[in-house]
Amino acid sequence: MKKIMILLAALSLTAASVAAQNIPEPEFEIYSSGKIDSDLRLAFPMRFGFTSPMSSSIPFPDTKLAQSFLYALDVASIKISSSSSPFSATIGIRLSFQDYSFENTDYTYRQVPILGIQRTPIILESTKYDGKKSKIHASYVGVPLMFAFNAGKAKIFAGAGADYMFHGYTKYRSPGYRQDFNELFNRFHAYAEAGFCYGMIGIFANYSITPVFSEAVSDCRTLTFGLVLGM
Repeated sequence: MKKIMILLAALSLTAASVAAQNIPEPEFEIYSSGKIDSDLRLAFPMRFGFTSPMSSSIPFPDTKLAQSFLYALDVASIKISSSSSPFSATIGIRLSFQDYSFENTDYTYRQVPILGIQRTPIILESTKYDGKKSKIHASYVGVPLMFAFNAGKAKIFAGAGADYMFHGYTKYRSPGYRQDFNELFNRFHAYAEAGFCYGMIGIFANYSITPVFSEAVSDCRTLTFGLVLGM
């Protein structure tokens, strides 16, 4: 994961460098009629953020904010805008990867069989654990819909999105342990998002409208905030 983060950071710096050289963003025009334009963009906006679970009626283990990290990449998008209006709308496809790192590293989630058939997540203590890292991870694919107000290089945007969780797991180190564990998370995740950009760099905040985790884990929502590049 560290190597992936280093690679992503390098890509981000490269994108910022390209923007500084005033190289125009590549676009393919797929429809144009009157004052309305629709473009398939080849930009790949990225989000780097930190996530904190919010309070809930079902307790969730405390997490380390600095190690509970989101990376999201918009792999494709269609932008609808008008040359006579400062407003625009964008809909696309987003890949998201989310880690939740536990404050108490003696604990992690595991699957336990019920009646030999069903499995439910419970949190267990590892008596031989050395305390380095305990986390859970979710990977999503989703569709974000964003509306923006554009004023020169400045942009204010807000919108919502829906994700499908396609892979979840739990992991800790020494002794090394990893288990695929989709049952930790809700398969579908809806969120609201807003932010501000200037040029290619900006900030964003994201709040989950639906519970992130399954009912057996917690009914908490999450708040994510951080940097966005390439908007």
